[in-house]
Amino acid sequence: MSDSGLNLDASQEVKITVMQLKIERLEEKQADLRERLKVVEKWVIGAAAVIAAGTTLVGFATNISKAYL
Repeated sequence: MSDSGLNLDASQEVKITVMQLKIERLEEKQADLRERLKVVEKWVIGAAAVIAAGTTLVGFATNISKAYL
């Protein structure tokens, strides 16, 4: 068989096929990891928003209590 003018023997074709399959599996894993990362990022952003809101409320409560003292 020829591929782009180069003669390939059976072992080279097998190696190429195996590498292609490995690449496909790695691309699938990468897509899965990207999706998982998006989920984690959403949780982190949500947690940061809750912490920021809590800090703001504590700050307001502290200033209000100081005003009445």
